[in-house]
Amino acid sequence: MLVKALSEGEPFRCAGNEYFMLLPRDISDCCEVVLEKVPPGHSTPPNAHSTFIQVYVMIAGEAEITIGQESRSVNAPAVALIPRNTHHQVTNHGRREVQYLYITVWPEGIPAAEREGGWRKACADMVREYAERGYPPDPETD
Repeated sequence: MLVKALSEGEPFRCAGNEYFMLLPRDISDCCEVVLEKVPPGHSTPPNAHSTFIQVYVMIAGEAEITIGQESRSVNAPAVALIPRNTHHQVTNHGRREVQYLYITVWPEGIPAAEREGGWRKACADMVREYAERGYPPDPETD
């Protein structure tokens, strides 16, 4: 059984934001749940995914969510669906931290290449990819 409080996630940083792994792909074989915290004035790097969909569950703050060519400002609580192959981004224009869960779902199961090395390797690869695009893990200290 896996039951965790949001404060019990394993922390990591990427692109100036805090992440907390709550349910890693290594355990489920079909999904992953991460808490992300975006400080005021920050955003997530724009990205798209070909092998999975994501569901965002906003739990605190106000954010502009861009999915494809559309953007919408929302206050928590709110939910958003990110289809496969769709560029998306979360931007915090507010005065307080945005917090949301992102739930990654592989409808056909996690491909072997995305399972290999587990979630830590996948997150390290994400941090490296974003840093190569100009989004260091922690811009305030890098």
